[in-house]
Amino acid sequence: MQLRVRFAETDQMRIAHHAAYVVWLEAARVEWLRARGLRYRDLEDEGVSLAVAGLSVQYRAAARFDDELTIDVRLVEARSRRLRFGYRVERAEGGGHVTLALAETLHVPTDASGRAIRLPGGWLAALQGWLQPDRSATLG
Repeated sequence: MQLRVRFAETDQMRIAHHAAYVVWLEAARVEWLRARGLRYRDLEDEGVSLAVAGLSVQYRAAARFDDELTIDVRLVEARSRRLRFGYRVERAEGGGHVTLALAETLHVPTDASGRAIRLPGGWLAALQGWLQPDRSATLG
């Protein structure tokens, strides 16, 4: 996914606030699912949400106002009761790429009351087909 750092996401020095990364990761994850024919809205229509149970971000360089960023997403773990995604946030620079952050999110399927449940079998099978357990693009 590509996005441009908006002014509202920056501080007085035009550096993106660390909390903006969380929003970017979520947007990238939802788009990653959509690109694979798995709409998050459809999962919610089945009464399932993916609650964020863990988040880790390692910041390596600053993102600044108007930078165009690329967020690469990979699914590194897919089990009936847990999903783990890895992310790499980059900016094109000087003909190459600069890694701005490495991140990982852990998700637990929940029902409407917030109780942990199993991911529906069709979703789990589809996600396991996109599994990329090589964690080199993430923190671990």
